[in-house]
Amino acid sequence: MKQIDKLFSQLRLWLFRSSEILGLITVLFILIYLLLGEGSGDYIISVMANVSLFVSAVTPEAIIGVAIVVGLFTYLRTK
Repeated sequence: MKQIDKLFSQLRLWLFRSSEILGLITVLFILIYLLLGEGSGDYIISVMANVSLFVSAVTPEAIIGVAIVVGLFTYLRTK
């Protein structure tokens, strides 16, 4: 049982690290686009198009729902 717990904790750590790295890469692409503009390349422009589509698709209700779920998770975790 301890081996399974250790495996899951390593898997969770690996997933969190990979999501942090991917988030930082996305922020880096946004920064490159802001600095270079339209001359930043096709890939950076496509990433910016996808980010802008995602931001426009997210409704305020979805943001509130995610905030409530995160708040409940944090509250129950500290309890």
